[in-house]
Amino acid sequence: MFIDENSKPKEKLKAWYLFTEDFIAGTQHMTNEEIGIYIRLLCWNWNKRCKGIPNNENLIFRIAVAFDQREQQICLNVLNENFKLINQSHWQNERQLQEYLYITKRIDASKLNGKLGGRPKKPNTNPPTSTPTSTSSKSSSKYNPLFNKFWDKINNKISKGIAEKNFLKVEDEWKNEPEKLAELYNSYYSSIDDKQFAKQPAFWLSAKKYLDEIPKKNYDFGVTRASDEDRIKMFTDAIKNNKVTRFIKDYASKNKEVIDMGIRKGFLTKEQAINDLGMEHEYR
Repeated sequence: MFIDENSKPKEKLKAWYLFTEDFIAGTQHMTNEEIGIYIRLLCWNWNKRCKGIPNNENLIFRIAVAFDQREQQICLNVLNENFKLINQSHWQNERQLQEYLYITKRIDASKLNGKLGGRPKKPNTNPPTSTPTSTSSKSSSKYNPLFNKFWDKINNKISKGIAEKNFLKVEDEWKNEPEKLAELYNSYYSSIDDKQFAKQPAFWLSAKKYLDEIPKKNYDFGVTRASDEDRIKMFTDAIKNNKVTRFIKDYASKNKEVIDMGIRKGFLTKEQAINDLGMEHEYR
């Protein structure tokens, strides 16, 4: 969407209204550096009357103050996650554009009222109150069946719509194993003492945290761990069915302790780990 010239006020809107609760929830998965870049991009777009950020990397890097290659890559990641490329010409943040159009519409209505002889009212530049959308408003039948299996099993049911969107982007190996994915999320969630800092399912999925090692948690009465048998079975099934993908190999490399357990219990051999899972560096 691009704002027509006639819809823009002649003066800039100096204040940018930010729904703090939504912003905090939506950026929980981002680092402080990513959030800083995100805010710079939003501020620049607002100051330009939400015309959109031109699709020009040099300009974008200047806006974000991203000078070295690492910072520039972070900037592009933030841009792709939070903005949409419109007609290959400019990047737009839909939520911010909606707020801008709402405010300018109220200002224009107030000016028109004054021209018609009515007492011009002070423009209400407050955007509409954010009303959380109940995740139950959309029946479960309208969601992807595999996602429903994942959602039914997880303990932290927040932002269902975004979670489904990110679920559908995960690798097929995981998408077809929603219960295992849910088990990994629940293990992660239970390992976080202060739940306000735990990632929502949507952002846990987008950050591919399911590729991390399952977190351990110590208690006075011992150590609990999520079951590793299912993960061992995933590897052995892939070997048996000749479906070892690059993803399976990378996951095996990151979870060597699971492969070690499988070898000790006789589910697979060291030769299979080397030849089929590509773990020559780990076992030679």
